[in-house]
Amino acid sequence: MRASVSDEILNAINERIYLDLEIHVLNRKFIKAEQEGKSGFANYVNELIKDVTRKRKEINAYLNKNGVKIFEPEQVDDMFVQYRYYQRINGGFKEGIQKYWKAALKLGLKKRMSKYFIGGGQ
Repeated sequence: MRASVSDEILNAINERIYLDLEIHVLNRKFIKAEQEGKSGFANYVNELIKDVTRKRKEINAYLNKNGVKIFEPEQVDDMFVQYRYYQRINGGFKEGIQKYWKAALKLGLKKRMSKYFIGGGQ
């Protein structure tokens, strides 16, 4: 159920969700690179984490300025995950749910990660 928020706010919510997923993947790659002793790759991934975290901070500032709060993901079933959000407006709230198909999230994340790594990942 989509709340009656602007498309700009909805795009920012989607971007924030994908940035969270990117940070999670990059952190896993960083830990794995350090364990395997690949210090050059670990430094590269660490710089990527800093860059993506900066982007996430900018998106969060925009969402906070517009009164938007996004909650932790909820498991719907084996195929779907949903994120609840609300926007404070004129003393009230607009509540909504963004529902994602897990396979589509993974594909979108793979496409986004391919800009950092040749071949879509390490």
